[in-house]
Amino acid sequence: MKKTIVLFVCALIVLSSVAVFAEGAKEGAEGKKIVANIASTFPPDSPQDKGLKKFKELAESRSNGRIQILIHPSNAMGDERQTFEMLSEGSVEYGVLGTNDISTYFPKYYISEVPYVFASQDDFWKFWEGPGKELSQMIEDERNVRTDGVIYRGARYLTANRPVRTVEDVEGLKMRLPPVDAWFKVWEYLGALPSNIAFGEVYMALKTGVVEAQENPPETILNYKFYEAQKYMVATEHIYSAARVMSSKQWWDTLSAADQKLLTEAMDEGVAYANSITKDGDAKFVAELKKLGMTLIEVDKSAFKKAVQPVLDEIAEKEWDPEFYAKVQEALK
Repeated sequence: MKKTIVLFVCALIVLSSVAVFAEGAKEGAEGKKIVANIASTFPPDSPQDKGLKKFKELAESRSNGRIQILIHPSNAMGDERQTFEMLSEGSVEYGVLGTNDISTYFPKYYISEVPYVFASQDDFWKFWEGPGKELSQMIEDERNVRTDGVIYRGARYLTANRPVRTVEDVEGLKMRLPPVDAWFKVWEYLGALPSNIAFGEVYMALKTGVVEAQENPPETILNYKFYEAQKYMVATEHIYSAARVMSSKQWWDTLSAADQKLLTEAMDEGVAYANSITKDGDAKFVAELKKLGMTLIEVDKSAFKKAVQPVLDEIAEKEWDPEFYAKVQEALK
């Protein structure tokens, strides 16, 4: 009897072990459940947001729901700097931001979004598919933040409550700028009176007359309803802006190779979808803004570029990494 009980207990132990092993094998085959948050600084229904939704759809579908993507738009988790810090620390999985991190933490390489360095959308892609990749790798190596994709946002336009048709018309213009030193130097050189106002406060600053001008891509002017507070839209096209989808390397390195491949492929398709919207988006957004009452002013961009060239040369000499700047100049030829 005692022997029978012992055999029965042993059998239970064996069966239990087999069950645990089978469950473990199943989990290993299917992969662990993943919840990835995206801290986005862009609003709902923006091209960036639509690209993220495409990524979410693909990642969740291809993982049969095992991977869940949560999108938090409109700075819900923090502004650009806060988002980058969270990525660097590993406290959020994905982030979508502009280039504030480069101007803040890698100022010697902040060349791509300084007025009139790029002359076209082609220049934009020549940079990001060339020297920009080297810069992205540097950011990953030094701050543990990966670049998963670059989305073209469009050319930046000046908007104002008084007409700006020539370089001389910039004199005395009270305008809002983000806290980017090179941008302040360029616009101050043209005679403007820039102020550093947080992006979330720009609309009210324009409405109340704290400032009379700002600058952003047409899709941002539209999505944030700046047309309600601005009369003129000036086609200065002084910067060709990027949105970057980034991820925490600390988190990424915990994923299996299979999950990394799935997420990479889904993200590539999401980014491509966003870029398909913005590729010719400026004209579409400008047309919509004109319908909403804004007056479009075309300017001689070559005159603006010529006017700012002395300050660009000064910035390049004193502040930019000469070897990297040489690579940028070569890429743009």
